[in-house]
Amino acid sequence: MASKRSAPKDLVPKAKHFDEANVARLGLISIQERIPEGYSSWEEEFEFLGKPVKLACYASDKVGGVPHGLDNEVSLALIALYFNAGSPEDGTFTATPYQILKLMGLDTSGYYYQALKESLLRLTTATYVLSEAWRSDGRWQSVTFRYIEKLEYTSSQDGRLDRSSVLRITLAKEIVRSLKQNYVKPIDIEFMASLRRPLSRALYRLLDAQRFSPEHPAPLARFEVNLMEWAAACKIVHKRPDKVRRTLEPAHEELISRRYLQSVEYVGRGQNQTIVYVFGEEAGGVADMEAVDLLMAEGLSFTSAYSLARRYSLARIKDRLELYRSILASGYKPKNRLGFLVDVIRDEEGKYSRALPSPLPKRAQAHREEEEARRIEEEAEREWQSMPKEAQVRRAVQVAQLVLRSRISVGELEELTRLLEAGALEPKALVEELKRAASEGRLEEWLQAFREGLEG
Repeated sequence: MASKRSAPKDLVPKAKHFDEANVARLGLISIQERIPEGYSSWEEEFEFLGKPVKLACYASDKVGGVPHGLDNEVSLALIALYFNAGSPEDGTFTATPYQILKLMGLDTSGYYYQALKESLLRLTTATYVLSEAWRSDGRWQSVTFRYIEKLEYTSSQDGRLDRSSVLRITLAKEIVRSLKQNYVKPIDIEFMASLRRPLSRALYRLLDAQRFSPEHPAPLARFEVNLMEWAAACKIVHKRPDKVRRTLEPAHEELISRRYLQSVEYVGRGQNQTIVYVFGEEAGGVADMEAVDLLMAEGLSFTSAYSLARRYSLARIKDRLELYRSILASGYKPKNRLGFLVDVIRDEEGKYSRALPSPLPKRAQAHREEEEARRIEEEAEREWQSMPKEAQVRRAVQVAQLVLRSRISVGELEELTRLLEAGALEPKALVEELKRAASEGRLEEWLQAFREGLEG
């Protein structure tokens, strides 16, 4: 069934879009949209970062075989949700199927809830065995793991996921360790979500992982690889050269039309063919993460900050931030502060003069800061009031997930969501209660009272 995709506007707030470098570059999830019935294992050998590696995956045909297709996006969404949950040490976080589908840019209809459940089960049951192929602490390691170490969820009476379901997911400790050690690469998840075909999205993820890596931060302008080795990296089922080319062709066409790739060329014949990828203008450069952090500290979203940081150097961004702050300190009040910031960074015409008035006296500056704090608080209140009820409930549940973590069961989270949706609990009041309880060390007390209320 073709994907029905919605514009990825309602992403999880402040989700950082990084990919774990090992998983992405080894291509642990087949790029193929469909696999033959009963295809429940693969074993591959190919060259990776200049050394031969052996990889294997053993799965169950009862849950659809080896991870493939849509599982690429689900696995990437789980990494974003892990970061959004504050990077918990044990790799455990809670989420809803609705959050995952929205993050992936997918329609939140019944079909995709079932497809998501099947994907999560494949990622939970498939076992990967990697020999001298996993990079950690600057060394090659052999590891065996499942992408999702543990999965808990609530479901409807017929066992299906729906809008009320709550998921508790524990990522493999190997993946968590990589994320903690910053063995990651940024990925443009919005661009990925905008691609029409699961095949294109999966190939984009694999190609972008080859384009740059933690070991080689300078992005590749072109990437050359033996066709059969690439088939192994893509986990393409049928390895005949002409079938490999036919499998890749639809993704190549879309990535060229979207200007991520400038060209794709085959050199040679048969199994000795080399495939040459030349990256296009949409591939962009590699962002300096210090620049990303500086821009996010000013209030820009990760996506906006990353977009600017991959176009402009760290030195330029630091210089323009200093100019921007000087202009604000002079008393200038832009109508849209973040829009003004972006304009200052992008300006090539020198329209922002450095001949600025002296900074305000300390007392006046303090008064201005108090006014700004009050304005931000009022803006936050207006933002809350303008949110539809559904969004308020989602925000309240996210806060509950963040502060209560493993204290609350997935069944209790589902009941909390139901009470919020029914109007028995008011979302904003719940958020304030939880924040107060957390700051005063009374979360256990709050949770006990909540449980007693359910029993009563």
